[in-house]
Amino acid sequence: MSDFTILFIHGYTASSKADFYPSLTPLLDTGGVDYVIPDLPGGKYPQAKVWLENIHKVIKRNSKPLIIVGHSLGTRAALLYIEKYQPKVENLFLIAAFANNLENAKRKGGEVYPDFFMHKINAEIIKDLVTHSYVLHSKDDSSIPFEQGEDIAREINAELIISADRDHFCELSNAPYIYSVLKKKIGF
Repeated sequence: MSDFTILFIHGYTASSKADFYPSLTPLLDTGGVDYVIPDLPGGKYPQAKVWLENIHKVIKRNSKPLIIVGHSLGTRAALLYIEKYQPKVENLFLIAAFANNLENAKRKGGEVYPDFFMHKINAEIIKDLVTHSYVLHSKDDSSIPFEQGEDIAREINAELIISADRDHFCELSNAPYIYSVLKKKIGF
């Protein structure tokens, strides 16, 4: 197994069996990568506090250098987690990322995940605790505008990795691309 652990934080209404994960996990297994994808509760009405508590339970059991990969709402959860619990994070990957914009609480009618956007995240805490940050965002993202990815990348001093045709990265066909970026940036 790898000398690090990757924690994946899925997006809104997703799970370890949704989006690109079913195609990504066999690649990680073949590559000998130690990873975990917790299925976070709440379905259509997730609660930030509950997600962070569940993420913390997983991270507390980890003794290896930590890599966090968030997708969509999972990007916001990753940043909230780092800000609150302040773990040392070797690499942070935000895929289809939200900006640090409280207006995002109003998305989807403002009823489904407003507590993920109750305050602006302190970007200085993120920059102090994360060794390397990356934002993967596609210019044709139909869910979170590309500009939001640009904004959060700039705010946390992350490297912005731009795609043109990956939409919101949900499709299974995105798994090899995501795997190749992780492999290149982490060096496994």
